[in-house]
Amino acid sequence: MKPADVHKLRELTLRLDLAYIHHHERTKDQGEVDYKSAEASVRLEFGNLEYRKRHPAKNKQGPVIEQVVIYSSIFAAERVRYFDSLDDALETLQRWLDHERSARA
Repeated sequence: MKPADVHKLRELTLRLDLAYIHHHERTKDQGEVDYKSAEASVRLEFGNLEYRKRHPAKNKQGPVIEQVVIYSSIFAAERVRYFDSLDDALETLQRWLDHERSARA
């Protein structure tokens, strides 16, 4: 992973946490929320052997991220969301966060 990817991953988890904080604040009067055990988890997939053969790491930066996987039963119709890049995931998480901020206002 490139250093920029580590920064994006930190930003991604921050946005996800903030979206959940805003959601919790907005819905706390509606009773206890039953979160799933994998709720708000982020997983990076680096592909299988064939993927790594076709996409070798360059410049000793480490493995190439094949997919970003986020589990959320609150913000998406499908609980598991797959993204092709950290940038794609960041964009979606920003929408989730913006929605929660506007819903609270």
